[in-house]
Amino acid sequence: MDTNAVKWLRSQNVQFTVLEYQFTEIGAEHAAEAVGRPLEMVCKTLIVKTSGNAYWVAIVPGDQRFDTRLMAAAVGAPRADLAEQDEAEKVTGYKVGGISPFAMRRRLPVVIEESLLALDSIIVNGGRRGVLIELPTPELVRLLEARPADICRA
Repeated sequence: MDTNAVKWLRSQNVQFTVLEYQFTEIGAEHAAEAVGRPLEMVCKTLIVKTSGNAYWVAIVPGDQRFDTRLMAAAVGAPRADLAEQDEAEKVTGYKVGGISPFAMRRRLPVVIEESLLALDSIIVNGGRRGVLIELPTPELVRLLEARPADICRA
């Protein structure tokens, strides 16, 4: 069964691959292992809240640590925090562990960790736990109008 994210991507006429796996627990390392891809290309889609209740999407590689201070600086906010699980699910319409940056309930501005731009393709959640989408990095950036920034520390 296609998720909203997969349906939306099909409507955009882009090349992408759906990778399905047996979901057991949340975490990029489990997903990467399950689909046999390197951890640095399997991304976490994080929902970040800044002052004034503004929400942002941060796309970060599975092998790096997201830094809220770097994110705040990237978006020009005094501070940034990861949204609570229930907030993230309400804003996106997806369950944590399956949050896709595509076809969210609300379109949110996206920041992508700039080191990901060196990869030909990356993998993001597909809108359901156990569903991943692999697509060319430039396509993801274009479709989401993602802004590259240094938002991780290795």
